[in-house]
Amino acid sequence: MQENKIISIIVPVYNIERYLPQCLESILEQTYRDLEIILVDDGSTDASGDICEQYAQYDNRIIVIHQKNSGAASAKNAGLRLASGKYLTFVDSDDYLEPDAYAYMVSQLESCDADVIQCNFRNVYVGFSEIPNNDSDRRIYSTVEYLRRFTIDWTCGLLWNKLYERRLFNNILFEEGHKIDDEYFTYQGMMNAHRIVVSPKVMYNYRKRKSSVMLAESSQQQIVLDKLDYLQKRRMKIIAKFPELKHDFDFHFLNMLIILSKDHSATYESIEYTKYLLREYFRKGKKCKIGLNLWIQLIGLMYKKSKKILKKKQMDISDKDYESYFE
Repeated sequence: MQENKIISIIVPVYNIERYLPQCLESILEQTYRDLEIILVDDGSTDASGDICEQYAQYDNRIIVIHQKNSGAASAKNAGLRLASGKYLTFVDSDDYLEPDAYAYMVSQLESCDADVIQCNFRNVYVGFSEIPNNDSDRRIYSTVEYLRRFTIDWTCGLLWNKLYERRLFNNILFEEGHKIDDEYFTYQGMMNAHRIVVSPKVMYNYRKRKSSVMLAESSQQQIVLDKLDYLQKRRMKIIAKFPELKHDFDFHFLNMLIILSKDHSATYESIEYTKYLLREYFRKGKKCKIGLNLWIQLIGLMYKKSKKILKKKQMDISDKDYESYFE
């Protein structure tokens, strides 16, 4: 009996008619042919749903789901429930792949006896692109080694720059109702992996758009709340299974509370929630050792009035220099 080496690719689709054809063509043109392509139209009001159906008529590897608009997490969950391949991956419908992405990733998983491979990606702006990580070495990590990287490397939490064995996410679904999806989900599968390959090879092209959920101004305040929420949940779940990582995740958590309290989209609600999480941390369990400077900042955050903190927070303009290049 032939081994199942199919890759299940889940593509959530919503009002993205301008970019969807390039995305789908980059998937269909993959040199690795054993694909199950699950397109989930999340109640699009433009031509996106029709485009999905047109491509499905052209290639029988495509499965199309149409559902009432329920958000990206719901769309991904609908895809997960259908995914039957040995491998699993996700593609945002405004992004596109390099032609040999999946052939390369499967070969690396097999040659390294790994459960997950993380590849590099390219940020695509109007008129230029950049590779944010120029690390030139391929590395192989154990579960604990890779989970520790979550505290120092934000790309570990990304969903779409990886190929996974499907079994890692058995009985795991996306938590719905948030602006952020990946960070609630990705780490849970990584906790079940035994070996992870991290490759410097660029396999994914991530399009920077002003209207995307992660960059839309209307989403930013909720994103701060979501970050606080997933940081707490992720820390608790990882420490419960890997207690040797407690110091790493506690220290990262405390630093992120300070950073998010100064975020330009922080609100009175998010500051109050930050203070609540901080009080709960100090009230429960064994604390990690921290330096004097961080201690002073944490005490100030805990006891200063939220309105006073909001007046003093500084706007981080590091991404603003690029805004004129967003599509």
